[in-house]
Amino acid sequence: MGVAPAPSARLRGVTGEPDLSFILHGVHRRLLAEELTQALPAGVLGFRVGGSVARGTARPTSDLDLWLYWPQARPFETEERAEILIERHGHTLERAWREVEEGSDLTLLGWAESRVLHDPGGDLARIQAEVRRRLAAYCTPEAERRRLRHWLTSTLGKLEGAAPDQATFLTRTTLWTLAEALCAVNDHSPPAVTRMWELLPELPIQPQGDWLARLLSGQDEVQAFREVAGWVLVRL
Repeated sequence: MGVAPAPSARLRGVTGEPDLSFILHGVHRRLLAEELTQALPAGVLGFRVGGSVARGTARPTSDLDLWLYWPQARPFETEERAEILIERHGHTLERAWREVEEGSDLTLLGWAESRVLHDPGGDLARIQAEVRRRLAAYCTPEAERRRLRHWLTSTLGKLEGAAPDQATFLTRTTLWTLAEALCAVNDHSPPAVTRMWELLPELPIQPQGDWLARLLSGQDEVQAFREVAGWVLVRL
């Protein structure tokens, strides 16, 4: 009996080996190569990977989020292999275009950060180009700015004279709103929770100094919140 070729060898025989060098961990590279090896001969029209694996911030145990595009939609599937949860979204290219036309800002961010690994017709590349155009033109709505100003101003008022434990509670429960406000100052749509703390240090407009470390330190967080919220309110 012959020995089955490695996934990379089988991939070369189908379409040429996709570039998986952006993936940090060998287990994700191996599983992704196996998924491609199965999907390409089956006639998949497009294949992309998202989440932390695509962004290059994954941990060795992070999920593998896959979007596969077929002539007909397929049910959502999950599978655990090598102690990694694999999620497969089986869509059509028509649905992909509808996601861009009708989807939320969060959906567009997911598209922009994903990596396309198979796109023979160029559809996914065109979709990503449109997504990036829309995100580049994004401007925080005034209603959202008003909401953020209200909550931050209200919290700063409540912090005045609050007992230390109450001040800590108020600060921590409003931290997400502060993060949203920092995104608003940059006209950047708020990302998913798991992405926010990666995004904040990358924002071009942000307070000077170690403000994020102070907010998360558990020691100087209340004063840091006051300073950052005041900085944000001037710019909202």
